[in-house]
Amino acid sequence: MTDGETDRAIGGGDRSPRELSRRAALGALAAPVAVGGCLGLGGGGRDTVVLTGVQLYNWTSESIEVELTLSIDGSEAFATTTTVASDDTAGIARDWSGEPGSYRLQASVADGSLGVDATLPDGGWRRGRCAWAEVDFGSDRQAREVGGATDTPSAGARLRENDEGPFQSQCPAE
Repeated sequence: MTDGETDRAIGGGDRSPRELSRRAALGALAAPVAVGGCLGLGGGGRDTVVLTGVQLYNWTSESIEVELTLSIDGSEAFATTTTVASDDTAGIARDWSGEPGSYRLQASVADGSLGVDATLPDGGWRRGRCAWAEVDFGSDRQAREVGGATDTPSAGARLRENDEGPFQSQCPAE
């Protein structure tokens, strides 16, 4: 507009043609958030979960003794030692708080050959409030040394959705 021109009301309202209604402004702001949420963009993942159990997988050719320690929000909450036969699994059901928390999972083979030190969730967990930890020893996803001459067994941990595993009934009611 130039000097001397005035805003005129449109219809029965008292807004100028250049003003947005509150509804239009909110809609314009909400659309990218809604689309981003549907696409899994933006807004980081969960910082806490209810860990419902730990499943240990032994992919090695020998039985292993695993030492497991769980800390919740910096305080040790659970420790155990369990034996897992070759090509077998062992489940450890929740025997710790059913409250959401940030976990540090430390699991190692007693002889020190393989170990995991993981923070769960790591900020990227975008699924339900309950989850279980999968811990692989001597994973079938082995890392190869340069030249491919030998396989180096590896260990790793990750969260799994609670409804896709052995600890479905361990998720406490909200």
